[in-house]
Amino acid sequence: MTGVTDLNVEVGSKRLELLRELIPSATVFALLVNPNNPTRAETVSRDLQAAARALGLQLHVLHARNERDFDSVFATLSQLRASGLVIGADALFSSRSEQLAALALRYAVPAIFLFREFSAAGG
Repeated sequence: MTGVTDLNVEVGSKRLELLRELIPSATVFALLVNPNNPTRAETVSRDLQAAARALGLQLHVLHARNERDFDSVFATLSQLRASGLVIGADALFSSRSEQLAALALRYAVPAIFLFREFSAAGG
């Protein structure tokens, strides 16, 4: 039997843990999900909320339906005083990794994403 597996949801909590290790004094983080992909958004949100509770962290779930929402997401991050951002797995975010990396740099928010292109773009 052959097939394809996608572990992006399963390793989401590991991304939060890694971000916490990089910023050990932080207590507030955020997660970016696409509500247009409700099954994935709900699963990732639920898993990361559980991981955040286990780590004694507060996690805000932010939504972006399209690239026009990104600026308001990063403005909200600033208002929430979130120390870091976990970007959920979604085709929208993958296709806009350079834009997300540029915003993370502009707002000086440590962010973690699952693909190399985000890091290569400066994220």
